[in-house]
Amino acid sequence: MPHPARAFSAPASRTPLLRASAIRGDWTSRQRQPVTADACADPAVWTAALFHEPSATMTAVLAVRDRLVALVALRPASRDSFRVLARNEDEVLVGSDDRHLDFRASVRCTRHTVDVVTFVEVHNLLGRLYLMPVRIVHSTIVRGMLRRAAKRLDPARRGVPARTRGSS
Repeated sequence: MPHPARAFSAPASRTPLLRASAIRGDWTSRQRQPVTADACADPAVWTAALFHEPSATMTAVLAVRDRLVALVALRPASRDSFRVLARNEDEVLVGSDDRHLDFRASVRCTRHTVDVVTFVEVHNLLGRLYLMPVRIVHSTIVRGMLRRAAKRLDPARRGVPARTRGSS
């Protein structure tokens, strides 16, 4: 099992809110962050930390993305790109729809983990082309977002050193 402080990939499956959204799963991803019993268990707080309070690195990544997608007349990323579509006591669903693809991301808290499950429904060739580089970097980016949020929302994670290259 991965080190308890590290986020990791896990098989993606539909959460209750993803099922209700009826989005197709042309591409899916699940990133899981182990947490302790002292961690915040409110998915709305995790959603805000993950999607509405981006790091400087994430802001830079989105700026590069926006410059590239402007070449094919896609909308730039905005706070509305990750708007809350639905919620219950264990889960918040964010997402947006565009001409090339729709996406939904579920943030779900359980007793020992926080999961971000992403489902993408592709509409056309532009969506397939857009998704090609996203598939390569998505998991790494979301795991980094989860680790950053866990340092704030799980008291036991504060002060946990970042993984260094080559360590196990």
